[in-house]
Amino acid sequence: MLRRRTWMLGGAGLLLVLGGGAWKVFGRGTEEPVFTLEQVRRQDLRESIQANGEIQARTRVNVGSTITAEIRGIHVTDGQWVKAGDLLVTLDQERFLQDRVRAELTLNGARQDLKGALAAHDKQTRTFQRREELHAQGIVSSEDFQQEKLNLENATTALERAKVSVHQAEAALAQAQDLLSKTVIRAPMAGQVTGLKAEKGEMAIAGQTNLAGAVLMVISDLSEMMAELKVGELDVVKAKAGQPAEVSVDALPNRIFQGKVFTVASGTERPAGASFNNTQEAQTYKVRIRLEGRPEDLAVLRPGMSARIAILTAERKSVLAVPLAAIQERDTKAGGLGLMNGTRSVVFVVQDGKAQERPITMGLGTRRAAEVLEGLKEGEPVVTGPTKALPTLADGLAVKTEAPVR
Repeated sequence: MLRRRTWMLGGAGLLLVLGGGAWKVFGRGTEEPVFTLEQVRRQDLRESIQANGEIQARTRVNVGSTITAEIRGIHVTDGQWVKAGDLLVTLDQERFLQDRVRAELTLNGARQDLKGALAAHDKQTRTFQRREELHAQGIVSSEDFQQEKLNLENATTALERAKVSVHQAEAALAQAQDLLSKTVIRAPMAGQVTGLKAEKGEMAIAGQTNLAGAVLMVISDLSEMMAELKVGELDVVKAKAGQPAEVSVDALPNRIFQGKVFTVASGTERPAGASFNNTQEAQTYKVRIRLEGRPEDLAVLRPGMSARIAILTAERKSVLAVPLAAIQERDTKAGGLGLMNGTRSVVFVVQDGKAQERPITMGLGTRRAAEVLEGLKEGEPVVTGPTKALPTLADGLAVKTEAPVR
């Protein structure tokens, strides 16, 4: 009996606990939300683009080879300063030397053939002229005359072919000489070797820079330093040449470098050969910042250093602004054919205890506030929260609010 009573009391307690929990859950779910308000006021707004990037020289050249051959000598070291025309790399020349010798022999043979064809043509020309005179006097038959004429035409054709053969042999020799000269790689410009990637004995690969061995080293002109970043398609339309920027470098904490936007890419950073598909991919565009300052201050920077970059894209003084939390995007029909859905920006103000929808026209926007061009007046209270309850607002809905923050 005692055990049964204990079990019954325990069950009743459990029901009370569950009932209390359910009341809390469902009771709170039906509570009327209390909305927070904030007054529209004037403030200074600054719009910026911020992204990670890296430090690079304004001008840098990937030094590679236009022929495939073994590296026989590397004549510079990483970090070495070079002048335009300085010797950088020598490649194996044996195969190219042999090709040049063969081309020279072929040219000599073609020139001898041309000499013989020219002598034969001269001889046949004199023979034809004599036969032509005799034919005019009736001494040589027409058949003999026509045969000599044909012989001259054949000699002329052979002479032209010999000339073509000489031209071809000269071109082949020039090509062989050009390939031989490319076994010696010299600096295309003055600068510093900032990335030595090759070793003696490796193969230098001609052509594609994404293959190992294609880039032997990088030469950078460090007289002008850049900060490079990639920005998304929503931000690139805000970036323009000449905008001020700040750059911080991970390797140099507590130092801020000033600069200005130098170039904004007009094309996306989509890899070559990539194609569109059903998946919408975010596109990025390269923006380059030219760093300003004394040469001795910029001399500490090195290509490839990680950087944090901020670009000031717009600035407004004492403009009417609304908190970003108050702005909602509501669906609407776009113009034109009306086939595409659009959005309109609205906020809600509270008058006489009821929500009032206000369409607004926005200007400059930041991460916290947006400039209001039309739709609101200074001092009006707008609803800013709670975030989960904002979508439930509708024009004319009775709402409970807190006092606006001044």
